[in-house]
Amino acid sequence: MPDELCRNCGMNLQVQNKCFTCKEPIQQICSECSYATLERIHSRCSSGFEMMSMIEPPVQIFPITTA
Repeated sequence: MPDELCRNCGMNLQVQNKCFTCKEPIQQICSECSYATLERIHSRCSSGFEMMSMIEPPVQIFPITTA
């Protein structure tokens, strides 16, 4: 659950960044003192990126020919 109030001054936080996949807030910022929360990466959304980075393209093997 995202923070609603600034931990620095107690004012309301505004959405700074949204998740690219699900569009939920992942970072907020205070309009009063400019305090920014840490980004909260969603494991259910980022797992697709991790899985994609671990998949390697297929390797093509060519037979060795001698003349």
